[in-house]
Amino acid sequence: MTPISKVQVILSQARPPGVYRFRSRTSETTLRRALEKAGWRLFYLDGREIHDKASFLHACAVAMDFPAHVRLSWDAFEECVNDLSWAPAQGYVVLFDHAGRFELAAPHEWITAMDILEDAVASWRSSTPMYVLVRGAEAIYPDL
Repeated sequence: MTPISKVQVILSQARPPGVYRFRSRTSETTLRRALEKAGWRLFYLDGREIHDKASFLHACAVAMDFPAHVRLSWDAFEECVNDLSWAPAQGYVVLFDHAGRFELAAPHEWITAMDILEDAVASWRSSTPMYVLVRGAEAIYPDL
């Protein structure tokens, strides 16, 4: 598939919202432009900076522009990714690049993070599509 066709898969929801392995080399900028043109939001996580719970939560707070009063904890992260009222959009995409660093450095925390994201995808399913695209991890997710 070409990069544009992968975007179209998301926008048309040809694959249901979920967590997917993203093998495309599409840049964050290209993906962001295409999604924003359609009224969607892209939240980009640069896994080169993520190696544990604290750095993951910080990266998410910055990427998703969490309200300033939010304390960085798993509970707060879960509440925020299930709310996003400060970031209205037609749909959401979390692009987690270089995810393998976190996965290998902190496997238990990786599992917790991905479980929360999978639950968020499910909770959004009835109102707003959410996709989590994972690049560079060993975890087995279906390809987008």
